[in-house]
Amino acid sequence: MSDDLLDLGRAELLGAEAIGAPGSRRFRVFARSRRGTASLWMEREQMEALATAIDQLLAENANALVLRPVVQVNVPAPPSAPADFPAEADADFRVGQLQVGYDEEHGVVLLRAEPPRLIEPGADLEALEQMEFRPHLSLYLSHTQAERHSAHITGALAGGRPRCPLCGMPMQPAHVCEKQNGFHPIGLN
Repeated sequence: MSDDLLDLGRAELLGAEAIGAPGSRRFRVFARSRRGTASLWMEREQMEALATAIDQLLAENANALVLRPVVQVNVPAPPSAPADFPAEADADFRVGQLQVGYDEEHGVVLLRAEPPRLIEPGADLEALEQMEFRPHLSLYLSHTQAERHSAHITGALAGGRPRCPLCGMPMQPAHVCEKQNGFHPIGLN
């Protein structure tokens, strides 16, 4: 992939999916517009942070509060990428940094993504902190698309291993919750 910015403009198709078995899944945001396609690969925590950022951004611009349950039950699985979505998108990379913003003038949510940067051993950490964000992908969404996308992310994440309601870690048969100092393991339902 080149260092050029791919500006997809307004997304016509946007979704989130988890690929693989719980515990070894890969997460992807896929998008398509008239200008091209994108597959953005993320860690689970990045996807979760993206949904939270979108919800907070929409709430702030509507002068409302964000209410999210800690544990969600019976969340519908989001639709996966359509069959005609290309195996190799125009922008296909693992996300290192992601920006979410709101354009008040046009009433749209802006997403910009950058792949991870390779850091040389012994690099000056202060210089690295000063490095400018260089997005490789940019797209924008309507308010409704952003709300739907947050719900798709929630659905993609809900299909994995259940999370402990106290510490948030994946529940496994031998789960010992840190919040309870390792005592009274919480059983799987």
